[in-house]
Amino acid sequence: MTRHPSEATLLAHAAGHLPPTHSVVLRAHMAQCPHCRAQATLAREAGGALLAELAPAAMAPDALARAFAGLDGATPLPPPRPAPRTLAELATGRWWWIAPGMRLMPLQRRGTDDARLDLIRVAPGMKLPAHGHTGTELTLVLQGAFGDETGEYHAGDVAEGDPELDHQPEALPMGQDCICLISTTGRLRAHGWLARLVQPLVGV
Repeated sequence: MTRHPSEATLLAHAAGHLPPTHSVVLRAHMAQCPHCRAQATLAREAGGALLAELAPAAMAPDALARAFAGLDGATPLPPPRPAPRTLAELATGRWWWIAPGMRLMPLQRRGTDDARLDLIRVAPGMKLPAHGHTGTELTLVLQGAFGDETGEYHAGDVAEGDPELDHQPEALPMGQDCICLISTTGRLRAHGWLARLVQPLVGV
């Protein structure tokens, strides 16, 4: 594990500004990465310290009473679910064939935030169609490895993409399928006929 989320991504996660599907990918990485867990904790503590330095804001005289009244009828929040750690914990759906040597398991369909979460499985040596994105992409390698124009990514590594990235990921020939957890916002920008053919079938 040598490639970690950017500092900006960790800060956005600590501030609650990441799309929920991106946070799933990040939490799955941090479940096995002490370095990023420590960085996320530091970001939260820094945010708390900054809030403590803000000047107090004037509040209505009955603000506290109204807050307590709202709490009286509130439904308790469920305890947070532990971050998924293994492929078995994530792969609870069905693998769908999308192309020779490639399968997709949708975990969360595109919602109002225009984000979706998927598992993708690619046979060793196979290349995905060349493409870009209109939004952001956060990828965690769960098994195997892949390479693209930005370098190589192995199990536990995180890859980040934005609308400026055009790439063609390739599963490295390491004897096992490359399986990744991918969160995307926006839509795929297909650069070839195969990607344009697959795009409407899987909704990416």
